[in-house]
Amino acid sequence: MTAASLFSSQIGLETSDPLQVVIVLVAGVLLQVYGAKLLVGGGAGLARRFGVHPLVIGSTVVAFGTSAPELFISLWAAGKGQGDIAMGNAVGAVIANIGLILGLSAVARPLRFRPQLFQAEAPIMVASAALVGFLLRNSWIGRFEASLLCFALVVYAIFIWFSAQVEADSSVITKMEKDLPAPGVSRWVELAQLVGGAILLLAGSRYLVKAAVSGAGMVGMTQSALALAAIPLLASTPELFALVSALARKEKELAGGVVMGACIFNCLGVVGISALLRPLLAPNINQTDLGVMLIASVAVLPLLHAGPRKRQIIGVALLVGYGLYLTQLLGRHIREGL
Repeated sequence: MTAASLFSSQIGLETSDPLQVVIVLVAGVLLQVYGAKLLVGGGAGLARRFGVHPLVIGSTVVAFGTSAPELFISLWAAGKGQGDIAMGNAVGAVIANIGLILGLSAVARPLRFRPQLFQAEAPIMVASAALVGFLLRNSWIGRFEASLLCFALVVYAIFIWFSAQVEADSSVITKMEKDLPAPGVSRWVELAQLVGGAILLLAGSRYLVKAAVSGAGMVGMTQSALALAAIPLLASTPELFALVSALARKEKELAGGVVMGACIFNCLGVVGISALLRPLLAPNINQTDLGVMLIASVAVLPLLHAGPRKRQIIGVALLVGYGLYLTQLLGRHIREGL
């Protein structure tokens, strides 16, 4: 039995029928998409009713909610003792959000980075990626390190809260309000959306990971490629659906701040909360992967001050870089198979 087959037999589906694996995988993805939509809609609606500032909702509730699939996937994997999947999902999600989602957004439409608040988020995103890379240098995240990451996430949320209170540009606030999901009929409907979204995400994360692991075992995919590419790409389907929907509606601008908030949550929240549940050992996540995550985060900085034409060029560079990273993962698979 190969390593991939052994791994698949441990946490994969109890079937070897490719059709069944595909059906379960599609079901898991759909549960993730609709679960994230309900969670964001309900959370944003409740936050509005409690008087939370629109900028805070956009930077935390919406941005964190779009990363909820990654959180539930990593929590499920951590509970099963699969540190590579739990950690690789978070690291791969940051790389995919920047290289693929932000890259496509920059190429397709002019990105919108609002002054002050969102420009301050970019250095925080870089610092978050650097912190995760430093803590994971020995392939281990214990509960002390997890507590440090969660504390940093709380500090970030407090920073966003106070920064939003001093935002003086009313046009910025108006644009952010337009970006937020429509409010529900009542707070009870929004609460039901929040709970229902969490349930769908919990079920979807389980089916998605089990089907992805089984499929990886069938095609001989390594754990590195599975954890850093396949699962993060599947978990990013809510963001991809939102991007395609925005392009279909011919929106003139696509918000770049939500992507940065999602990356910060992946670094601090997904890794931190998952490791609090169970310390993570991720031997297949190497320094190259962490370096790519940090370089991708730094690559966002030029986008903040570049004009539309330069942003499109940077977007192409991000897409090419992400493609090269996926190729490197495939090459790693070939080398491991020799």
